[in-house]
Amino acid sequence: MPTKVAIRKIGRYSPRCMRDYRERFFRSGPLRIHFRDWGQPDNPPVVIVHGLRDHSHSFDELSRELSRDYRVYAIDLRGHGDSESTPYYAFGHFVGDIRNMIRALRLENPVVIGHSLGGEIVAQWAATFPDIARAIVLVEALGPPHHSIPWRLKRQRHSWKAIDRAQAGLPGLPDLEAAYARMRQRNPRLTEARARELTDLGTRAREDGTLEWKFDPMLVTLSVAGGFRLEWMLHCWSQITAPTLLLLGSECGEFWHNSPGAAYLPPEDLETRVDAFPNARFVEVPDAGHMIHFDQPERLLAEIRGFLQELPDETDSKPDAGAPA
Repeated sequence: MPTKVAIRKIGRYSPRCMRDYRERFFRSGPLRIHFRDWGQPDNPPVVIVHGLRDHSHSFDELSRELSRDYRVYAIDLRGHGDSESTPYYAFGHFVGDIRNMIRALRLENPVVIGHSLGGEIVAQWAATFPDIARAIVLVEALGPPHHSIPWRLKRQRHSWKAIDRAQAGLPGLPDLEAAYARMRQRNPRLTEARARELTDLGTRAREDGTLEWKFDPMLVTLSVAGGFRLEWMLHCWSQITAPTLLLLGSECGEFWHNSPGAAYLPPEDLETRVDAFPNARFVEVPDAGHMIHFDQPERLLAEIRGFLQELPDETDSKPDAGAPA
């Protein structure tokens, strides 16, 4: 008698999505890194880098719209989405993945967009390799608020406990409804349809029949591998020569402080961070928290489109082939 195999339906929106993008991989050291490839081959390249414990599907709407005019490469960072994982994580690993992706795909003068942790990675990459990007877009990527040394030590102790729990094996989610409830709790501005889509696309089945989110619990090792250093990032931001768009949600302080109505940063601190960029435009997006791509997707698209349309034509900066040097 043939064995029955339980098949979990994945992605109620997948027929539409499969027409829009191609699933691809590249190698970064020993790891296979996954990305979604949108748009026509001859369009100028745009790379999208998601944030911590997120994945490229979160940017499907933005990728789909931008792919009308650009070739969009939406990466799953190592330990996220459909990319392979590693025993521990540091910023340099992620910077290397972005560098390897751009080299492997031979992308010339890409526009690179990063959200949250992805924005910090993009900024470090752009500072280290300043002559590659045509432009940079950093969404909610000015780092966490300043914390005292005692707070940091307390946080590191908490992180080591989280590492112990991850190594012991975290319990799974019982079903999609439980995962959906968690998604709505963390992202209350999402519509029901979008929240269910992201829950479906952002979870996978485990051997015991439960579900898990598509990220490696060992990503918590980032917290004990140095963490965010404002002095270092101020210097990195100052070295970014490409035109830069900075986007911040007007209500993002609620995310950072876990308190309704909380301000993200004191005005002088925010000014210091923004002023570190030599060639940047700063935009505060109203009625948006940390996940601007969830809260205000149309406004996010409009700001990015407007910024990219104002960039000088790449051919304008290149000497005419027939002109004398």
